[in-house]
Amino acid sequence: MNVPPSIRTFERMQIVALAVGWLNATYTYRTVLHDRVSPFVFATVLITLSVVMLLLVFLISRQRSTSAKWLLIVLSAAATAPWAALLRRSGVADWAGVLGLFRAVCRSCLCST
Repeated sequence: MNVPPSIRTFERMQIVALAVGWLNATYTYRTVLHDRVSPFVFATVLITLSVVMLLLVFLISRQRSTSAKWLLIVLSAAATAPWAALLRRSGVADWAGVLGLFRAVCRSCLCST
């Protein structure tokens, strides 16, 4: 099956955004959440959200699902809300803010394709 270049780019950027999200989540867990959340719960949530995201990307790119596209857009927008609050409070000086913004930009730019 020959996949159009725009679909390949969409899938690759979503995988990059997922990897950046994992780095961001790991950094946030080690610096902030380590004493509040058990490692098992953290890993379970991270894996579950990753599977949901990969499923949505598959449905969007291979099945051309409009509802999956809108769901990914809504979830990506909801995921950017904490970073907007972080920017308002502290600027882009910390790595969590930079990684979160990079991830949000990757997702929001590619959801429109």
